Amino acid sequence: MDPDPEQDRDSEEVVEIIEIDDTDPLSDDDEVVGDDVFNFPDFRHLEHLPDLLHSADVELRIEAGETIALLYELAREEDEDYEGKDIDSLCETLKKLATDSNKHRAKKDRRQQRSSFRDVLRAVEEGDVPELTIKFGTESVIIDSWTRKKQYDAFCAVLGSGVYQHLQDNFVVREVFGLGAPIPVGAKPAQKITKWERTHYNAAAFKALTKARSKHRDKRSVMMNGD
Repeated sequence: MDPDPEQDRDSEEVVEIIEIDDTDPLSDDDEVVGDDVFNFPDFRHLEHLPDLLHSADVELRIEAGETIALLYELAREEDEDYEGKDIDSLCETLKKLATDSNKHRAKKDRRQQRSSFRDVLRAVEEGDVPELTIKFGTESVIIDSWTRKKQYDAFCAVLGSGVYQHLQDNFVVREVFGLGAPIPVGAKPAQKITKWERTHYNAAAFKALTKARSKHRDKRSVMMNGD
């Protein structure tokens, strides 16, 4: 059977398209960290989130700020030196919100905003994380990252005051926070760590956090001084 000339031309066109389409997948805006492309879609929202910090709605401002802290935390898990675009302008905005004394805002809103943005500012500038222990029944869950804080906040928004009961009994909620299977009524919780173990763990964690903060401060100092 003789080859079909039309089929041959189609095959040649496919080969030509494949050869032409052999382009560099990176755009000019992609940031490369080591051998990996730091190009996760979520992190691109960091360019737009600061605009929401100027919203007239205090809840939206706080939500935007905490989302920025969360994305910085996730970004620095990939690159510990990550600072994003125009971090100085961002930090200046966060400082204003953390010290806002605008009398036109309700006193409760000002207090809530200042408290939240002090934490957000430390997260962006120094890589700081929330430190909170939620106690329920005979157990407790430790909130020690922005990821975990936002998870807990989401459950609180949906479950309201029932969140404590769900932390005790709900398999899915307990799985999210690494609590294991629910403890049967009357049973004792798992053996807690000793005071010596807790002291050494806290000392190691404090040392690591201090080192990370110092590194961020030194780098920002060099950038600001133009050395």
